[in-house]
Amino acid sequence: MEADSSASKKMCPSYVGKVGAQLFGVVGKDGKVQFITPLTVTEDFLEQNKDKNSLEQRFRFTGKCVEKGCAQWDKEESKCSLSRKVQNLDIHKETELSYCPIRSQCRWFSQDGKEACFSCNEVTRNMEELLLNIQQ
Repeated sequence: MEADSSASKKMCPSYVGKVGAQLFGVVGKDGKVQFITPLTVTEDFLEQNKDKNSLEQRFRFTGKCVEKGCAQWDKEESKCSLSRKVQNLDIHKETELSYCPIRSQCRWFSQDGKEACFSCNEVTRNMEELLLNIQQ
């Protein structure tokens, strides 16, 4: 039986779009993510969106943070390294917290506080490759 810890209940704010994930943001025409009340991703949703650009370029998904099972996990610091990389991007940052439906469970917020939130609506999962290439 797995130990019941708060860490195991954290949600990844940069999850893949797959059945069972939670859709919690839609990328607007301005490129910013508009957060919504989470909806569970279904086969029908994937089928309806299969012929368009990458799901992760148009939507934000969340799911259970898998910690050590993720390439972004910093084993030495026991936290997600992607949050800090996003914070270090030279992009417009908000200065006030905006609505976020997953903040209370968010891995990034739990480890880095509100600083993790200020660039969050600029993030789409396809940025992950860019960040990995820039900072290696």
